[in-house]
Amino acid sequence: MNTTNFPTMNTITQAAATSGLAVYRIRQLCQSGRIKSIRCGRRTLVNMDSLAAYLNDGDAVQPAPAVGSIRRVDES
Repeated sequence: MNTTNFPTMNTITQAAATSGLAVYRIRQLCQSGRIKSIRCGRRTLVNMDSLAAYLNDGDAVQPAPAVGSIRRVDES
């Protein structure tokens, strides 16, 4: 039987309280793509595994690709 592990998602306020970072810093990390997050209505939900990885590795973690972004495709 396959089991799917869903990531733990928290609001920005909850993520800030859990991590000890300021709310504005969590927002900056989400907007820059350094941690994974999604918009759910008016709220932004933060992937706590991504936040933990950022806290462990700092800026060494590659930014998550923005959903719906435009990227250049090489013509060959």
